[in-house]
Amino acid sequence: MNKKYKKYLTRECSLIMVKGWYKGDLDELMRWVGFSFSNTIYESKDGWVAVYYDEDEDNGDKFHEILQKKLTGDMFNEVCDYFFEMINKSQNVSSDEEILDIFTKLHPVYTIFDEISRYPKIATDDMMRRIIRVRKTTESFAHNLDRKVKDRGPKDYVFYKGELYFIPFEQFIKENGFEVVK
Repeated sequence: MNKKYKKYLTRECSLIMVKGWYKGDLDELMRWVGFSFSNTIYESKDGWVAVYYDEDEDNGDKFHEILQKKLTGDMFNEVCDYFFEMINKSQNVSSDEEILDIFTKLHPVYTIFDEISRYPKIATDDMMRRIIRVRKTTESFAHNLDRKVKDRGPKDYVFYKGELYFIPFEQFIKENGFEVVK
């Protein structure tokens, strides 16, 4: 049976951001909530990265249920405080390695914020008000930090499980027995 993937979004970003996204959703998200996304595919065409989530991992239930159980007021406040701590830490970055570290630590926060935004019923009214304020005041932060990356990496590649592939996406999908579904 083919592993099925669904496209989540497309955005312009450096390979460093992609690596941080992958490592953050793999290791750091596990630290925060006990769940990770390990099979995500990132396809870059001319620097525009399409993100494909494994349907088995992102079937809407697993992560949602785990976050709903873990999401307390204290946990949410800790995530928000951590987010601003990383933003402050990013003011002094001087290397791509430091930027990668920041992106790795921030991506689980973005994942948690995104899930709350998509499913506001899992949060309290106070959490929703705070997340709206946080997102409004920091909406361009990740893009601005990504602009500081010196080595943006190649523009055309597939990134999967920490490895780069320089073959067409369609070939990568076919060779791995994957299927992209709508």
